[in-house]
Amino acid sequence: TWAWYLLGRHPEVADRFRQELDTVLGGRTPTLTDLAQLTYTRRVVSEVLRLYPPAWSISRNTIDEDEISGYRIPAGSIVSLCPYTTHRHPEYWTEPARFDPERFLPTTDADRPRYAYFPFGGGQRQCIGREFALMEAQLVLAQIGQRYKLELIPGLHVNPDPIFTLRPDRPVWTRVEERRG
Repeated sequence: TWAWYLLGRHPEVADRFRQELDTVLGGRTPTLTDLAQLTYTRRVVSEVLRLYPPAWSISRNTIDEDEISGYRIPAGSIVSLCPYTTHRHPEYWTEPARFDPERFLPTTDADRPRYAYFPFGGGQRQCIGREFALMEAQLVLAQIGQRYKLELIPGLHVNPDPIFTLRPDRPVWTRVEERRG
């Protein structure tokens, strides 16, 4: 939903996304072997997850006492990490509110601190379904995007609703148009 919302608000990104689909897939159904060539689609997915990570807040229990930036953290404390906030921090992201898949070019991605981007958590407790979710998102976007053009209903604006996962606070209404060759 967030991907279609962002693509609908950024037609230049949507055009480039569809152009990649047309070039790489030529109208056929995407397969796993196509993922390596769908590089812009992967960057779109990464940027959507940066702005709207499914797990917007992650809590962990501390095992031992620690100190972080001068603050004492007692053993047994609950520490919350917030990908939603970190993914918008200007120290790590230029124009953090802007939807820009180019942030995830290999050259720019390498300059970022390891945990400036963690939509699936990190370390030993990282989501076990991370790779499957990324593969699935890329394939679903590609399959829908090559067959249909989704346009947001004019004037639609949604806000994130931080329940367990981060979802839109209202339906994301679109007009669906079949794409023809």
